Amino acid sequence: MKMIVNLYIYLFVAFILGSCQSPDRNMDESIDKGEEGFITDLDDKRILIKGTYYKVTNDTYIQDQHGNDLDYSELEIGMKVKPWHRGGVKKSFPGKAEAELILVLTDENSLAEQRAVIAALDHVSKAESQRFMVLEVVHLPSEHVYNIEMMSRSNLDSSFIVTVEDVTDEILYIK
Repeated sequence: MKMIVNLYIYLFVAFILGSCQSPDRNMDESIDKGEEGFITDLDDKRILIKGTYYKVTNDTYIQDQHGNDLDYSELEIGMKVKPWHRGGVKKSFPGKAEAELILVLTDENSLAEQRAVIAALDHVSKAESQRFMVLEVVHLPSEHVYNIEMMSRSNLDSSFIVTVEDVTDEILYIK
């Protein structure tokens, strides 16, 4: 059943992306799926997901996985999303792309991961100006923890792991 629902979601996304184009958009540019990840920065209509900033324009669709339209103002740090972009990703760090669709994941697992990511970000952020990227989230159900691999944007040489308890969202350790 879940596979059928996912198929309908992807067909809906393909329909939206294929049929609702602005006339001034270059139709020769392909639409590519970016890396699924967590929003770790919202700044001036830009969304940082892993190592890429996605620019949100008037032509960008923002929806939850049930097809409900969302506004940029409804996006929050920690949300798990799937981005689609047009025209490739500019090679910089962080990368830059123009968002075509931001799909906010609202299933139970994504919301649990979101809570753990928010707890980790809150714990490591010492100042408002600090920016972090979430590279990967791994749930270890047998140990009741999430291991969240993160990287500070000011120290790109190394990543670190924040271990978060999966029920209470308590930070257990950082290594």
